[in-house]
Amino acid sequence: MSALPVLPASFPRVPLKQMDPSMLVFELDRETQRLMPESSELITSAATMASFLHRNQTRMVRGDLPRVPYIEHPLRVALRMIRWGVTDAELVAAALLHDVLEDCSEELLERFGQHDEDARACLTRLYGERVALLVGQVTNDAGAAGYHDYVELLVSLGRPEALLIKASDLKDNAGSIPHQLGHGKDEKLLKMLAKYLPTLYTMTEALARKTLVVTGQSAYSRAADQLSCLLVDLNALAREHGVR
Repeated sequence: MSALPVLPASFPRVPLKQMDPSMLVFELDRETQRLMPESSELITSAATMASFLHRNQTRMVRGDLPRVPYIEHPLRVALRMIRWGVTDAELVAAALLHDVLEDCSEELLERFGQHDEDARACLTRLYGERVALLVGQVTNDAGAAGYHDYVELLVSLGRPEALLIKASDLKDNAGSIPHQLGHGKDEKLLKMLAKYLPTLYTMTEALARKTLVVTGQSAYSRAADQLSCLLVDLNALAREHGVR
């Protein structure tokens, strides 16, 4: 009987922006089995739910760049948090589902809802109170006065885990601007840049404060460091293009 092959136990870490959806899914499964094996069912279900509900959506402001499946975004948001050091499975599940209430609430209710149930109640029944609460906290309700006001409200809520989801979301959205400039949507992208800059300042300061009061949580300092680096790059871009 021939000996079993010695399978590779580790692989080079690929930047998330260089991963297509299939690579992101395999990476999420690998990291889940390595760090949170007892919670693999929850995370797989949340990823499957997000993939299903976002299945007809693509990322916006692409210009002449190829359209890409929207699910890339929540997968990156969740994986980035894991790379920051998050091993809280409910927090990862909430990151995977973070845009469901904002973008997919009607189909969520149509496919999975029960009589007289709203979208948040449906999410609570399916994934538990904490996951639904976190998703609700990072959902920008239509009645919000503005994006920055919404993020300031999030910062004031006092649930630090939600800040990590929004920080990873901001890193993914704002961090895509330099890569998308020059592909036919510059005016819209520069407006996005002006929108994100004050929000990044607010979020970076909030994360820095959390590192002082949340002991043993390196994820907050890693998130703050990445947003600080992003701010340097985006401020340089803003000066180059006269954005204020």
